[in-house]
Amino acid sequence: MKNFFRFLVSAALCCLVFACSPAHEGIVSESEMSKLTVKTDMSLDDGKIELLGYFVEPIKPRHGEPFKVTTYWRFKEQIPEGYELFLHFESEDGQERFTKNQKFLNGAVKELALGKIIMNKTEVEKIPQSFDTDEMYIRGGFFKDNERLTPDAKSNDGKKRMNIGHLKISKPNIKRKSMDVFVIAGNSRDQTKVDGVLRESYWQNASRDDKFWVSDGSALSKAETAVMTVMDHNYLYVAFDVKDSDIHAELKENDAPIYDHDDVVEIFIDPTGTADPYYEIQVSAAGVKFDSRFNGRRKNRTDSWDSGIKYAVNLNGTLNDPSDEDTGWSAEIAIPWKSLVQTPPKDGDTWKVFFHRINRYSNKKSTSEDFTSWTPAYSGDLHNIKFMGNLVFVYEEIL
Repeated sequence: MKNFFRFLVSAALCCLVFACSPAHEGIVSESEMSKLTVKTDMSLDDGKIELLGYFVEPIKPRHGEPFKVTTYWRFKEQIPEGYELFLHFESEDGQERFTKNQKFLNGAVKELALGKIIMNKTEVEKIPQSFDTDEMYIRGGFFKDNERLTPDAKSNDGKKRMNIGHLKISKPNIKRKSMDVFVIAGNSRDQTKVDGVLRESYWQNASRDDKFWVSDGSALSKAETAVMTVMDHNYLYVAFDVKDSDIHAELKENDAPIYDHDDVVEIFIDPTGTADPYYEIQVSAAGVKFDSRFNGRRKNRTDSWDSGIKYAVNLNGTLNDPSDEDTGWSAEIAIPWKSLVQTPPKDGDTWKVFFHRINRYSNKKSTSEDFTSWTPAYSGDLHNIKFMGNLVFVYEEIL
């Protein structure tokens, strides 16, 4: 009797261990698949891996919020060693994109139960605010380094990814600002002086915006920055007025990488709206300039290009002295039309533009909140030029 009892206990323990074995994690029956499942008939690696279906929670994900993708698989062989699951979330044309990679079942099992339906859950932190579409296409498969398992012909998108499916999501809330650029009246042109002080009357009447965003679009910036624009027949004038308790700028040579070290204000300007070309002009608090030309986003950077700008800065504080508290600084920049276009813009013409500010410190590192923009770049890369705002040229005079 004792031996029989021991046998029953041993058998029960074996069953418990077997049931809880990591090899069986994720197994479901067909009847246990969610009613939300979109059934699919796709395979990878000559049919060795089948994708049976998927569903997304919530049903209609929202920008800036997390969501989850549940997929159902069946394996005839183990996943090749080192391969991971990848999911690409894209617009239909693939221009908008974010991704999620993960070890299958988060690496919880070493040996998958072959022939069984296995459920995998992929949790995605959020749909980026910059995902500029209300319809999301899911493409994916398994990869290792630069290699991907090949999908069957009917589901292969041509890039060794399965066209898994698509769904509606929330409408994007992309902020793209506009600023009117008015003409300096004839009576005021005689007082034009690029000295960084901004005392001229037309700066009081110019278009002005003091609502800057953290560049990734996550929030309005706490750092106070204002930008203003005006024009005449020869120049586009841009002025910045910034609050800064620790004015910091050490580099002294023009075209040095001031963007990596110093307090700077930046202008990215695209006269044609094609980014071919677009121009980058920066001025530091130390009165050092950097300018460059690009043909496409960060393509063919040409630092030898000279903007020919007239510019000046005015400090309300002391440079590179963290022992005192500064008030801020201002920059005045006059960009010759001839450096950008053959003829000045006409009344009603619109150009693409970014105005950025990078704030540095004498005794600590900058954070993402120190990279700010008049209109968000929706990225840590300030060259995310598809989100540029608009400069609208208005041939009305201001004094």
